[in-house]
Amino acid sequence: MDEPILPAPSVVNKKYRKGTFAGRLARYFADHKGIRKVFAANFAILAIATTFIPQTTNVQAQGTDDQVIETQTNLITQKGMQYPVQTVRINQGFSIFHLGVDLGGEKGDPIKPVMAGVVTYAGWDYSGYGNLVVISHANGYESYYAHLSKIEVKIGQSVDMNTEIGKMGETGHATGPHLHLEIHQNGVPLNPLTVLSQ
Repeated sequence: MDEPILPAPSVVNKKYRKGTFAGRLARYFADHKGIRKVFAANFAILAIATTFIPQTTNVQAQGTDDQVIETQTNLITQKGMQYPVQTVRINQGFSIFHLGVDLGGEKGDPIKPVMAGVVTYAGWDYSGYGNLVVISHANGYESYYAHLSKIEVKIGQSVDMNTEIGKMGETGHATGPHLHLEIHQNGVPLNPLTVLSQ
């Protein structure tokens, strides 16, 4: 019979005879197989999840102790990132075995960049992406657009968020029309859903 996770005091007193009740209860929890499995599983999930969280660093000026205080700051806001499709329908999410998201749609739907950048690859990819466009962006970002039915940009071309880079398709290893989108930062795959805005 399995031991309960939260035991009655009599169970703890019967199993552990020495020490304070708090000490005996702590030993009960430490020895409990079910609790160890729960902690191990949660620790593994946490360890895997933290590898996908972008790290930020504070950069401080070196060689000076002076502080500059601005009395007025003019903020210029602009749209950071966008979904590359007009209607967002997620067919498959991001996972350790699927380093992007699949956005469903119809063959021929226009595809636009997630943000402005420069096309670094536009052509057929033999690893399964089919027709593929790769765009390099600021801050170490790079985006991949796979399974396109048509490519409408060339390597070296500058694109903005209104440029149509291709049409949705099902080329390469695809079972139906969709866009496979990957976003990397400094070579590390990110979950696109955590960085895109609607």
